[in-house]
Amino acid sequence: MKFTGLSKQGVINARKKLLERGFIRYEKGHQNKAPVYEMIPLPQAIGHYFSTAKNQELTKDLTGELTQDVTRDFTLKLTSDSAGELPIHKDKSKKERRGGGSGRDMNHLFKTYEENINKLTPLIREALIEWTRASGEEIVKEAIAVTVKKGGRTYSYTEKILKEWQNAGLQTIEAVHSYELEKELEKDNKLIPFRKPNNKEQEEDIFAELLKEEF
Repeated sequence: MKFTGLSKQGVINARKKLLERGFIRYEKGHQNKAPVYEMIPLPQAIGHYFSTAKNQELTKDLTGELTQDVTRDFTLKLTSDSAGELPIHKDKSKKERRGGGSGRDMNHLFKTYEENINKLTPLIREALIEWTRASGEEIVKEAIAVTVKKGGRTYSYTEKILKEWQNAGLQTIEAVHSYELEKELEKDNKLIPFRKPNNKEQEEDIFAELLKEEF
């Protein structure tokens, strides 16, 4: 150790590195036998070193790739499972909104109909339930409101409105509001009088424009 300038532990560490790299062969000594050290020829040692290093690097790469694959597959599975569950809850909520609704909600709908349209018969009751399942409670209530606004007093009037919205593909209350607003605007535009000028007025306008021109 005094020749190398290393401590006892330093010599042990150096020997370990040389063994790992294949530069020496070492046999531990026994009580009546000294330890054996053998230098490995340099070309052989270098070949062994690079072969070992390459295998270690390959093992490292394979381990890294395997870890990445497992992590990616696990992440994709979690994402897939989450994506598969979310639409179910979403569809369920959508069906609940557009479904028959609770008994309390339907009773409120029936009461709204009787107070604003007419007496509720068993047939009309079943028809309102079917429309609520198909289009949603909000849209059925809106149809009743539009019926009252337009002066209707029969279920047939309300049903006509619901069929019109259904044929137009309206599935949300926002779409219904936009649809009815467009109808009102079109109606207002048709009510604005537009007087078509006669031939004499057109000729006078032409002459007026000609007089403005500079020659």
